[in-house]
Amino acid sequence: MSSSRPKWTDMMARAYRQRWRIWFVAVLGHSVGLFHRAALGPMADRLMADFGLTAAAFGSLGAVYYYVYAAMQLPSGTLADTFGPRKTITTCLLISTAGSIVMGVAPSYTVLYLGRLMVSFGASLAWLSALKVIMNWFRSHEVATVTGLAGAINNSGQLLAATPLALLIIAIGWRMSFMAAAAASLVVALLNWFIVKDTPEQAGLPSIAEIEGDSRGATGMPEVRLSIGQRFGQVVRTRQIWPLFLVSLGTYGAYATFFLNWLVVYLMQTYGLTRDAASNFALVSAVGAILGTSALGFISDYFRSRKGPIVVATTISLICYLTMVLWNGGKAPLEAFWPISFIVGFNVGAMPITYATVRDTVSQEVRGMGSGLVNMGGFAGAAVMQPLFGIILDRNWDGSTLGDIRHYPVEAFRQAMYLPCVLIALGFLGALLMKRKKRFTVVSGPDDD
Repeated sequence: MSSSRPKWTDMMARAYRQRWRIWFVAVLGHSVGLFHRAALGPMADRLMADFGLTAAAFGSLGAVYYYVYAAMQLPSGTLADTFGPRKTITTCLLISTAGSIVMGVAPSYTVLYLGRLMVSFGASLAWLSALKVIMNWFRSHEVATVTGLAGAINNSGQLLAATPLALLIIAIGWRMSFMAAAAASLVVALLNWFIVKDTPEQAGLPSIAEIEGDSRGATGMPEVRLSIGQRFGQVVRTRQIWPLFLVSLGTYGAYATFFLNWLVVYLMQTYGLTRDAASNFALVSAVGAILGTSALGFISDYFRSRKGPIVVATTISLICYLTMVLWNGGKAPLEAFWPISFIVGFNVGAMPITYATVRDTVSQEVRGMGSGLVNMGGFAGAAVMQPLFGIILDRNWDGSTLGDIRHYPVEAFRQAMYLPCVLIALGFLGALLMKRKKRFTVVSGPDDD
């Protein structure tokens, strides 16, 4: 018995070391998707001019990402639970690589839309597989912190899609920028194939459940085989899933609708900023998201509270969105957008806490699908609101143009910005409806009631 103890200790140490490398590469796969999600913002005017797009058409181009992403969340969770994270992430990155190339060579809006559709499909599969890696390799009391750190890496993709992408577009054009993104996607796909292991057991190591005696850990118990219908039924009957769905709908849906798609256009047309200057505000928002995902996840784990940080984050974000709409008739002082962009981005960091709550709430075999349902909320909100945002702009267009691009008045943007206000209000409601779990345990997590 004593001779086996050093070997067991060594295997534990190996598991703790190896999981960080696997985690980083798996999460990096999703950062590619976040780059594409935000990439249309800095090139909006170029695309609208080159393809003769209205605001509604551009909004639809941005929204297709969210349609596909939302529709694929439950299938994506099932793939993460059955097919495995490594194969799923690698496949999704190869699809995104192909889609990025198609967008780069697109001769028409139809082909551009097809490329966006391919990129969206690929990106939709990555995040839940990365979450599955986290749930399989980390302990219950680490999940919110590690998921927050993952969100920080993910948002590096959004950061690159701000000022750096704007400068790249100025240097080599938007078409070659898509080609560069395709090359990066291919490299990350290869890294995932050769480095990621779905579970510690695949690496010849004991499971986290075996190491920690965590009955809700990654593995270590016989796998329960459930049909897709059984998985879905178990998830939707879990009452705590639905407040989390609303939090996601509001928090990320509002952020994606305005800050990822329309912020740069709004600042360029309302304040006369150049592309790179307007993109700096998107950059600040991305920095806020990077810091927020790390900080709020840590706060949640440190204070053993899921509900508290989410209530605070959604409250402050609601105030920020209303400020943009109501201050000076929808044209707040430009200086106000520095703190607003940062704060709203920071508060998106509440999203990883919702995934940690899923782990605390549902059983192991449906965590992928449970995370998928929650994640669907944010993308469903953006999918609905982004085209509506463009439609409202077009209906309030006064006929003025800047070159080949429609120029929209402040009042048009003000009316459209009520849409993210509605979404974040729903997110605030979801936060209030969450059950408070002040002191969930390190070993087993909170009960599902």
